[in-house]
Amino acid sequence: MPGMRNALALLLLCVTATSAAAEPRTHDGIYARVGVGPGYALATLFAGSADDNSSNGADVSTELAFGWAVRPGLVLGGGTFPMVVPAPDYDGMDAGGQHVSATGPFIDYYLRPTGGLHVQGALLFTAGYLDGSSERDSHIGFGYGGMAGVGYDRYISSTWSLGALVRVTAYRLYGVDDEIRLVSPSLLFTATYQ
Repeated sequence: MPGMRNALALLLLCVTATSAAAEPRTHDGIYARVGVGPGYALATLFAGSADDNSSNGADVSTELAFGWAVRPGLVLGGGTFPMVVPAPDYDGMDAGGQHVSATGPFIDYYLRPTGGLHVQGALLFTAGYLDGSSERDSHIGFGYGGMAGVGYDRYISSTWSLGALVRVTAYRLYGVDDEIRLVSPSLLFTATYQ
């Protein structure tokens, strides 16, 4: 009988360990996310005259965010949400590239703390740089912006998840042709530590 008791104890230990490993991972604690993906930038430049023009072009959008889950599934933190447009078209004129750096506080909310569907938003301080070209001078501007997105993550280990994020980032800069309003919808592929 002692052998039977030991076998039952070992079986119970294996079942308990297996069920504990199978429990869903909760989004809590330290949070770090990196993301990169394609987007499309749409901009309007206001020069304070009748010759306002538009700009558009494919962009590379990125994200680097750090935070803490104040409760399971609710993350508060700070991050940077920039984008680069290598070759924007300014109403048919070559104007060099655009780079917008955007940093600020964010919130990321998982609809279920053990699930992967989440929504996020941020308020941003922005700085933008427009490269010069033979047809246009370089400009630097500062302003504000916002970001909203929805995504889905799936855990691939006990602490890392991979996912996709659809987001829209809007920027308003001053000092770049007096004012520029820029919107960038994008699709990012993300890796999240939590």
